Amino acid sequence: MHVVFVANLARPAVAEADALAPTLGMTPYEARLALAAGPPSVVLSTTDRNRANDVLGALRSRGHGAHVFDDENFVASEHMTRADDFILDAEGMRRTSTGDLLPYGDVYAILRAVHDSTSELERSPRPVITDRQLIHSHSLRVVTKNEEREHVAYFFRRSGERPWLLRERHASYVGLGADRTPIAFANFTRTLTRMREQAAMAVYDDRLARRRVAERAGAEGERSSRDGMDLLAHLLAMTIASQGGSPYR
Repeated sequence: MHVVFVANLARPAVAEADALAPTLGMTPYEARLALAAGPPSVVLSTTDRNRANDVLGALRSRGHGAHVFDDENFVASEHMTRADDFILDAEGMRRTSTGDLLPYGDVYAILRAVHDSTSELERSPRPVITDRQLIHSHSLRVVTKNEEREHVAYFFRRSGERPWLLRERHASYVGLGADRTPIAFANFTRTLTRMREQAAMAVYDDRLARRRVAERAGAEGERSSRDGMDLLAHLLAMTIASQGGSPYR
């Protein structure tokens, strides 16, 4: 799959929607929504490379910054190296359980985001006994809905090795030493501060933390924005790499 996206608009979305809609195969309203979402704005997903290149050319001809992302380079959160246990030593972030190392100099983008998830638990209430009768509830169902938000940080690497992922409520933060607090979010932000200080050449971007992504159905009735946010993180990382004059890997 080839994903065409806009990294920056030369003109406001409302002014470009009518002109770009026919090229994108959208109505003007749909084009305006796609462009107004803010960069990176996905405008086309197709298996046809020629079609992707045609749309890319049309966007660039109007002065917009645009790119094509090949999803063979996509790495989902569950396949990233998860920094659930780490120390920050002189060389980089190191996983204590495996010894895996993320060198500070290998990080070119630190992207902060949020993963939203919703799960539902369905159960049957117990029968109710009254003075006169036993009321059965076989046909009744009680649905409990649980919504969660977790702050995350993606670390994209110059070497092309798989990205690392720091998850607010999954990391132990023992590696913070005396700076560790009982509050996960405080530990998460302190870890990011230290990483930004040590990986001084990396670009830090937190725009995805304010971006809402549609949740998709997952296992066991859970719906999550992870896949959509993972894709946006890759697109933003590709944008940052192109601005730095190096190819995205």
